[in-house]
Amino acid sequence: MVSREELQWQNDESIIKQADTITDAIRSIQKTIRSKSEKVVKKYGFTPPQLRVIFYLYETPSITLNELSEHVMLTKSTVSGIVDRLYNKGVVIREIPKDNRRTVRLSISEDFKKNNNIHDMKKLFIYNLIYNGIIKMGPIEVEKIIYGLKQFSLLLENNDWK
Repeated sequence: MVSREELQWQNDESIIKQADTITDAIRSIQKTIRSKSEKVVKKYGFTPPQLRVIFYLYETPSITLNELSEHVMLTKSTVSGIVDRLYNKGVVIREIPKDNRRTVRLSISEDFKKNNNIHDMKKLFIYNLIYNGIIKMGPIEVEKIIYGLKQFSLLLENNDWK
């Protein structure tokens, strides 16, 4: 007969193996995304984080550095460095509102928008990363992936660290 402690230990071992499998899958996804995105971004001369900033500023002009940092999920100092480099390339403009001189609003420059089809850039970026893969799957399988990823995200958000 198996004792309660032995059952708990076996259960813990099983959970540890599952956690390792999930961690390995996440690392593999990150590696693949990084590799595929680097191929696309070379075409435009930007890094993947720079393109994320460009895409978000295109969709949401006149936002603050804090708002941008939260959306792209990078630290404020990292985003500040990205914005500085994009500003120096003439991609981003900084606007200081007259009613609040302490705030800086960020947007994509009109020259950059005029000379680049940002919508097509994003479409190609997303197409090469995700679309090519999910187009080969059925809609039910894709919905299962989306559901699972959302559930896992919620699980991580609601998990209290000990």
